[in-house]
Amino acid sequence: MTDTAHPDSSSSPAFGEDSVGFDPTTGTFHAQFDGDPKTLVVTIVEAVGTVTNCDPLSMPPLFETINPEALADLLLSTRETAIEVTFAYEGCRVTASSYGGIVVEPLEE
Repeated sequence: MTDTAHPDSSSSPAFGEDSVGFDPTTGTFHAQFDGDPKTLVVTIVEAVGTVTNCDPLSMPPLFETINPEALADLLLSTRETAIEVTFAYEGCRVTASSYGGIVVEPLEE
C-alpha cells in the first residue's frame, strides 16, 4: 500500500500530532486511533471538526449519528478479517477501520 498522505499540505487544515493529514489524490483526510474506544470517538469527532472547520465541542454528539460503543466493539474486537464501517456525520463520509484508520471525506452539497 502506498502512503499518499501529505501532512504538510497547505491546501487543508492540519490535524493534531497523532494524525496523518490530507490526501490530495483522493480529497480525503486521514487520522489514526490507537485502539482505545475513547480515542476512536475523539479521533472521529476531531477529524470531522477539522475538515468542516467546526469546534468539536459545538458539534452534535457522535452518539446521535452512530452508537460509539457498538462501533468500538465492532472495530476493536479480535478478528481475522479487517472491518470498515462507513457513516455520515456532520456533512462528511466517515470510514473507520479495524486497523486503526479513520478516513473523512467532505460530502458534496
